[in-house]
Order: sequence, then structure tokens, then C-alpha cells
Amino acid sequence: MKYYFVRHGLAEELQDSDFNRELTDRGRRRVGTAARVMKRLNICPAKIFSSPRLRSLQTAEIIAEELGMEVVVADAVNFGFDLPDMQQLTRGLDSNDDVMFVGHNPDMSLVVHKLTGSNVAMKKGGLARVDVFSRKARQGELVWLIAPKAFDALGDGVDAADVGGEIGKERLPDKLADSSTPLHQLIQRRWSPLGFDPDRRIEKPILTSILEAARWAASSSNLQPWRFIVAPKDNAAEFKKVFSVLKEGNQPWAQNAAVLMIAVAQNNRGPGVPNPHASHDLGQAIAQMVLQALDHGIYVHQMGGFFPEKAREVYRIPEDYEPYTAIAFGYRRADLSHLSDAHRTREVSQRQRQELGEMVFNGSWARRADFLD
Repeated sequence: MKYYFVRHGLAEELQDSDFNRELTDRGRRRVGTAARVMKRLNICPAKIFSSPRLRSLQTAEIIAEELGMEVVVADAVNFGFDLPDMQQLTRGLDSNDDVMFVGHNPDMSLVVHKLTGSNVAMKKGGLARVDVFSRKARQGELVWLIAPKAFDALGDGVDAADVGGEIGKERLPDKLADSSTPLHQLIQRRWSPLGFDPDRRIEKPILTSILEAARWAASSSNLQPWRFIVAPKDNAAEFKKVFSVLKEGNQPWAQNAAVLMIAVAQNNRGPGVPNPHASHDLGQAIAQMVLQALDHGIYVHQMGGFFPEKAREVYRIPEDYEPYTAIAFGYRRADLSHLSDAHRTREVSQRQRQELGEMVFNGSWARRADFLD
């Protein structure tokens, strides 16, 4: 779900009633320009909720007229608007519906901060887009933060990429799976980014939730052979230990992760009895962690580029346990300036997959399954 937060446009100075303050002529013009740009950006919310205060209502009406919509006046968007109000207003909407809120500061900026962890100061007439993937989790990603001057420039026909980075800097690469059939949104959104936010941590309850997802994965004979060495960035000593076993090619970007992890599997069912399914079961546990993390807005990058024997030495891993992969968890950051040129290119490149016919067979090996036709 995409949430759009708009702060009302420039309004007249307070005289008799704050409730009845109108937009100034300049404020109307700038909101009109912003509305035309919103239309060009294909912003099409299912609902536009506005504060009943006149300056916000006028802002919402200008936008709604341009987008061909109606405004829903909601007292909840008045002063004091917060996450519970937002959730209450959107409760009956579909998870794929986009919603716009037009209101006041500091409420708009504070709600964006609570959802994303980003400190924003929304200008009058500015817009923020936050993509929220789990309303229950109350977390999302800041995709756009557009200042009024950026709207002015875009209204003059300037391309978004040329507006001093004001949009481009905040926009996260859109890398949804180009699937041949509909997929669950978590599967469609899953990919392995490099551009983690170095300043944002994963809170303990969320990290525990991610690990709990692994705990409940399926395994042969319910042996649960997976083990995880976990190093949140707040634990500098542990983070440094895991970081030290990564290969040099992964260290420049992995240092920005919020959590580093080594995934280990017990290769024996018992003394001298191999478990040939251990690596498969570990993979299932990691897959469940990845999707649970994504439900919290956290992305995961798994690495074969680490030194298993060094990990064994550093952590004294027993012989019948095998370190299989290193894993980085973190929130994405739109500004990729901390990455190398090669990593930035990789971050925005399109995802590629083999066709189903190259991996799904029947009849004989490498014969395309007939039900795919």
C-alpha cells in the first residue's frame, strides 16, 4: 500500500480563526502545479482524506479535482493525526489501495518518521510517499519526499531526474519480479539489495520475529538442523567478528547492514549418521526468515562470499556443523552515494530469471513440462 502525505499549501496569516485560514493566491497556484505533477507521476489514490481546516481542505480539493476524485473530510486528520488514526481510516480498504492524507505539521512529518525512521521536515505544499507493506507492522519505506520547489520545476517541464536530486535522491529502485503469473507481494518484492541504511537499526522484537520464522520452518524428521550466529550492529564486537569472515568484495556494502549473520547446519542426524537433507532444511529456514523480514520492511542479502573455515575458527564451530552462508539484514536507503559505481549499477539493474520451461520438466530430463504450454 502506498501512503501519500501532503502538507497544506501556503495560507494566509492568522487573524480571527485558525480553522478558517484560506490558501493564499500563491499557495493555490503552487498546489495546482503540484497536482498536475502528481497526475504526471500517475498518483491515483483510492481515497483522499483531508483535515477539515480550510487550508487543508482547499489543498485537497485542488489535488482531487486534478486527479478526478472526491475528498473525504476526516476529523482524524486534524491536529494530532497519528498512526492509529491512519490505520482506522484505512481499515476497510484493500491492501493494494493507495491513500492520500492532506493535513498539518508537525503531524505529517512525525507520521512519516514513525513509519520509516527518516527525519523529514515537510514544507507547505510538499509531498511524501511511504510504501507500507504490513499495516500491522507499522513500518514502511520513504520513497519520495518532494519539496514545493521541486514541484515548481517539474511543473515547468523539467524531468524528475534533473530536479537537483530532490526526487531521485529519495526514490528507491523498483525491482518487482516480472512474473508470468500473480505472486504474493512478499515474493514479488524479494530481492537482494546492497544499499542498506547504515544509521537504522533493527529493533529487538522485530529481529526476534524474524528468527522465530526460521524456527517454524519444515525439516526432515523435524530435526531442525539450522543454527544462526547473529550480530546486531549495536553489538560492535560481535558485528566486527562476523564482518571479519566476509570476503573483501562483500565488506564495502555489508558494513552498512543492521545485522550480520552466519547460517550453520548440523550435517549429522546422530553420531556417524549423515543428514543429507540438512542444507535443504537450512535453506527453508532462511527463506522463511527472508519473507518475515520483508514483512517488516527489512531486506536480506545472502552471501556465499565468506570464509567458512575462518568462521569455524573464530566461533569454534564443531566439526559436524557446517557454515553454509553469511547473511546481511537491513533497511534500504534511497541515497546510494555510499556505494561504489559497480554496486550502484547493480542496485538499479533489472532482475533476470530463467524461464520456467528451462527448469520445470516432465517426460524426460530437460523436456519442457507440457502443462506450461
